[in-house]
Amino acid sequence: MRGYSGSGYFNISPAVKGLIIANVVLFIFQMLPRVGPFVTAWGALSPIDTFLHMQFWRLFSYMFLHSTQQLFHILFNMLALWWFGAELEEIWGRRKFLTFYFICGVGAGLFSILNLITNPYVLVIGASGAVLGVLTAYAHYYPNRQVLLFFIIPVKVRTLVIGYAVLSVFMVSFQAGGTISHLTHLGGIAVAWVYLRYASRVEAVINRHIYSWETKKQRAKAARALNRKRYFEQEIDPILDKIAKNGMDSLTKAEKKILKKASKDKDQFSKRKILPFQ
Repeated sequence: MRGYSGSGYFNISPAVKGLIIANVVLFIFQMLPRVGPFVTAWGALSPIDTFLHMQFWRLFSYMFLHSTQQLFHILFNMLALWWFGAELEEIWGRRKFLTFYFICGVGAGLFSILNLITNPYVLVIGASGAVLGVLTAYAHYYPNRQVLLFFIIPVKVRTLVIGYAVLSVFMVSFQAGGTISHLTHLGGIAVAWVYLRYASRVEAVINRHIYSWETKKQRAKAARALNRKRYFEQEIDPILDKIAKNGMDSLTKAEKKILKKASKDKDQFSKRKILPFQ
């Protein structure tokens, strides 16, 4: 399995690089004696804190925290993000990739609300939900590419994703897995699948509305410009003609007031080569 972006194995695309750096930096903070427990407690996804106490930042922050007791937790997540995320970013671009990554991560976190039923104080940390979303998208584009499961067994990416989804359903059904949040993992896969299936349709609808809104905005702007032009032609030009013939002193107070107000429209005045009225 290759894990590169473009020109070489050790080149990492910008978004993936940024995510990996952020995860590693926060992991270092988590390992600090006094700071670490605070960082984990503040950022971990706790269903009761997130949804009942309205601490919604946890839906994002939990993705950047990992177990300090299990080095493989962050290691495998970051390796998978590098291997599978780099090519996705090349296909989609940085903005779309990051949008997808956080949609999967937040969506996976929302699945954890079901933990309220059994353990409302459970803490969920790790980028696994978002990374599994990335893996699911990778399988969508390259279903028959092979990876080495446990660095030994060759498996197609599509088979790996399906197997992981089935395993997660099984583990959730029997409430097994110890400290692993299989609900979060399952959520990442499910959200990615829904996104890949329906996102293009949603984007098309959104783009149509944006295009319609921009068209209306352009038409309104053009209408305002036309009204300004007509106003100057009908109201201001006669006053300017009067000044040219008889001088400024010939204007009435009302005409001076109109001219002073119109002088703020420097664009129209500049077209007439008249200095703004002082």
